Amino acid sequence: MPVPKTPAQMPRKLLRDQIFDTLLDAIVAGDLAAGEPISDKQLESWLGASRTPIREAVNRLAGMGLIEVLPQRGTRIAPLDPTRFAEEMEMLGVVYSATVREAVPLLTDADRTQIADLHTTVSRTSNALERARIVNNLMNVFVDRYRNTLVQRIREKSVPHVTRMITARPGALDATDTSAALDALASAAATGNADAAALAAQAYFTAGAASVQARDAAESSPQVAAGAGAGTAERRGSEDA
Repeated sequence: MPVPKTPAQMPRKLLRDQIFDTLLDAIVAGDLAAGEPISDKQLESWLGASRTPIREAVNRLAGMGLIEVLPQRGTRIAPLDPTRFAEEMEMLGVVYSATVREAVPLLTDADRTQIADLHTTVSRTSNALERARIVNNLMNVFVDRYRNTLVQRIREKSVPHVTRMITARPGALDATDTSAALDALASAAATGNADAAALAAQAYFTAGAASVQARDAAESSPQVAAGAGAGTAERRGSEDA
């Protein structure tokens, strides 16, 4: 049939989806802090919406592990989980590596230009959240070209967990190894070297996980040492008494 002349009325994004996106962005950015209690009443006031779409969005985020609904104890933003972060990074490294290997031969000139531009942008960006988002957009070029719906679902569920941990550890991904991996990925994509690009993609996530874990270990070491020192002092005081 001919194309109708009357403008089509395209459906707007559902309110519950808008609320979901707003809450997701706030959690990932750390505006809603890990472990912070939240209530439907607070969210209704902040979002200017009724309880039903808010509860639908909260339940969806709870299904992703970003919000915890605790029976008889209320609702809170899920605490940061270093173990889950390491596991998500490992899985994303494997998934993106395979995706990149398949996608590189399919890249268009526009794709390669976009990858180069994003690589240049991330190299000049110091903000942790912005860097994570740019890298995500860079990886999405490969994912979108590969067009595997399962990979897209994994990305949508895993990337928020990774990004919120990176945001909470500013500077943790500024390590030389992660920058070198991105350099190698952009270079291999530009030359069409699928195997080298796949290795670089996995190297980025491996180095990123190691960088965050090293920072956590360094930050916890003084606390452990202080605790050990306090314990020694107490024992000595007891012995002197």
